[in-house]
Amino acid sequence: MPPTVAEANGAPKTNARPGRLSAAQGALRSGRYEDALRLTQTPARRDPDAATTLVAAHAEISLGRYEDARRRLEAAVDRAPRNLPLRHVLCDVLALRGDRAALKPFIDRTYDDWSSGRVDRRRADDLLAVAAIVRLDDNWPDANDTLRAAVRAEPRNPKPNVFWGNIFLEKHAVSEAEASFRAALAVDPDNPDARVGLANVHLQKRYDVAAAERELSAALSVNGRHAGALAIQAEMALDGEDFATAAALVTRIRHVNPKNAAAARLAAAHAQLLDDDAGYRRERDAHASIHPADGDFFATVADILIRHRRTEDARAIAEEGATVDPTNAPCLSVLGTTLLRLGDEGPGVEALRRAWKRDPYDARTYNLLELYDKVIPRTQTFATKHLAFRIDPSARVAVEQVVAPFLEETYARYVAKYGFEPKGPITFELYTNPDHFAIRTVGLPGIGVDAVCFGRVITSQSPTNGAMNWGMVLAHELAHVFAIELSKSRVPRWFTEGLSELETMRARPEWRRHAERDLWGAAYRGELAPLAALSNAFTRARNAEEATRAYAESAAALDYLDRRFGFARLRDALVRFGSGQRGLGVVAAAVGVSVDDLEKGFRADLATRGAAFDRQYLPAETLRTRRAAAGARAQVAPSSAQNAETEARAGLAHLADGDADAAGDALRRAGAIPGGKDLRSVIFLTGELALALRKADEARDAFLRLAIPPVGQDTNAVTDGYDLRVRLALTEIHRRDLIAAEDHLKRAVAFDPGSAGATGLLVELLGDASWHGSRDEDRLRAIAATLQLEPMHAKLARELVFGLARRGRVAQVVEAAPLAIFIEPGLPALHAAYGRALAATGRHAAAAAALERALALGPSADDEPDLRVLLHAMQLKLSGQHPASQGRQRR
Repeated sequence: MPPTVAEANGAPKTNARPGRLSAAQGALRSGRYEDALRLTQTPARRDPDAATTLVAAHAEISLGRYEDARRRLEAAVDRAPRNLPLRHVLCDVLALRGDRAALKPFIDRTYDDWSSGRVDRRRADDLLAVAAIVRLDDNWPDANDTLRAAVRAEPRNPKPNVFWGNIFLEKHAVSEAEASFRAALAVDPDNPDARVGLANVHLQKRYDVAAAERELSAALSVNGRHAGALAIQAEMALDGEDFATAAALVTRIRHVNPKNAAAARLAAAHAQLLDDDAGYRRERDAHASIHPADGDFFATVADILIRHRRTEDARAIAEEGATVDPTNAPCLSVLGTTLLRLGDEGPGVEALRRAWKRDPYDARTYNLLELYDKVIPRTQTFATKHLAFRIDPSARVAVEQVVAPFLEETYARYVAKYGFEPKGPITFELYTNPDHFAIRTVGLPGIGVDAVCFGRVITSQSPTNGAMNWGMVLAHELAHVFAIELSKSRVPRWFTEGLSELETMRARPEWRRHAERDLWGAAYRGELAPLAALSNAFTRARNAEEATRAYAESAAALDYLDRRFGFARLRDALVRFGSGQRGLGVVAAAVGVSVDDLEKGFRADLATRGAAFDRQYLPAETLRTRRAAAGARAQVAPSSAQNAETEARAGLAHLADGDADAAGDALRRAGAIPGGKDLRSVIFLTGELALALRKADEARDAFLRLAIPPVGQDTNAVTDGYDLRVRLALTEIHRRDLIAAEDHLKRAVAFDPGSAGATGLLVELLGDASWHGSRDEDRLRAIAATLQLEPMHAKLARELVFGLARRGRVAQVVEAAPLAIFIEPGLPALHAAYGRALAATGRHAAAAAALERALALGPSADDEPDLRVLLHAMQLKLSGQHPASQGRQRR
């Protein structure tokens, strides 16, 4: 009987003992590569079977013994020339070594096997091998189609989906990659390669470090030596400027495989970030001796440098890579995006076209070329004295007449303050379509920020979108230009972000961050990052709240340094960073104190500014528990109060996750412990759970019990506070007692005057139609208070300006209108209201300018005649003529 195609390809036939082979496969999966090799040893004069050879070769590759693996696989392929999995792994080894000449015959043979019908299309491993090999020929369509066939052939085999997911990641097709990895995990939940792939998805999708770390932890629990997992951890450490951790992780990888390509790339990036040119060259040359002309090496290093705003350095690395490996699509793509970020658009687009020619399936390259082919040609550009603008034509008047003059004034202020002019022109690219902004910025739609500074190029949503306070955002980004250039792109993230926050808070009082209670709570819980590790807090943030806190802490730190030591010392720190100095010691030396004293001084300043919270009961801050520890039980006697406290904290964590049932279970366990029901933490959980379940009376009773101590209790005990008053207000809103709710909110504001949460609730409350009698006046006051704390709300800002204007409060309109215009600069009615108020207060020149802007922006037909009459009157006043006498002359 003739052999089947599968048998002819050397498929499942094996002469190894099944138990020994299974043990070797288990050792390989768990990272015990030496054991896997030992278990695959066969007696002398006996050729190993294909399955044993594959395990041994994979172990040798994992240990960096590429030549051993190559010899083993070449011998095996000679014995079984049509065994596609063996050929696949041999081709991988040849690719690792950069031996393209040796690869070509195997690629050609694979095409021939496919066209001649010698590939068993029922076997996923054979189809995967074909896909992997033709991928090395840049044949992405056939690779994709063959992987689809492999998944259909054996849905329970996770390997095709893992491989497919990694290809999607290379092409920046993140959603498709996630689907592939999740499909693999559905059949093999512990698959470490799929877990690592999913970690990469989380980072590419929205840089979700918490989710990525969970996946990496799962992968490393199976294989603690997984090079891919360790490499991602090292790259995240580099992103967070934690250079010591990154170096330690690279060492761990190299302890297993001294030739690992990812370790070489990370070590080279590490050297570049520390300005160790000799170290970079050593890493580059050592890697080239293993894998000559590896463009991916340069692409990775350049990509990491870009994330540190080292754009010029990234360009040099990417250009080096494009010279070494002129056909490498990832390197050409990185070079193109880097040039675009530097404003060198002609060469940048040309590099992207070269990348696209090599790889027409990369989503990032495609999106950027589409943007430059179809969107950018429809934009307009104009220049002011020091700045350049790329805009949508619909935003021209607003940007030219409102935004650009403000930014020119801001630029002049920064020049005077920093004592130098950065290289120009500084270009603002302002996009009305948020996806166009995201693609211009990162190459993919969807981005969680409003603007990004690359040095001399700033990309942003258009100010006319009404989606942000453009004045605050763009002044922040413009400050980055000065910090980046003065420090030669070496400024740590926490310092430059804090400095930009400092500039905005000094520009306008309402642009100050009000995060005193949040910082107080983080300090109380021991979660406040030390200054030396504050840059890492940006990249390690587990949610939006923690990311916001990193900005707030950086702002507070630079505010402290500026008040305590003066701006000249901060500028000196930037210069020191530019000279190559590193770490918090640079700042300490610039201000003339030790690192310890610098940290202590900042903490003491925070404590002083948050002293009011020491006298409040703030359970939302003090009882907050990291979710990872929420389910832990105290290792104490089950009847102790300590265990009741632990249950209460766990219940609150469950509530934060939206799991009311689990929170209820924790509350019942806490209440069953003697004395548990009387613990403040348990009472607070009772109120929080009742509030979540809309049991308003029960919630009110619990919170009142905490806020108003019973007769005979120690009156010096800290009881009342912001947290309780906000929650009492919410319970009264549910009970429809709006008078009581208003009183609680006013008390909350008194406890924390910097909280926009309480004033915002008050605005909502005072807009409730069920109030008896008009509360419009009170609502306007609450809106004004909210916008002074959080100047982002376009609708509220409009309501304030127009409400004040209707009441004839021109002086208040003069104060409120600029705040609204910093959110909606293209709204004619705002400029008109501002112009009328300025005219009424005798500020004729400013009134004329505001009225001219209103008319240029296109007011309503009803409004235009009155505005022209008023503008004419202002112009006459400015010329020294009285409007009445001018009228008599005309008659």
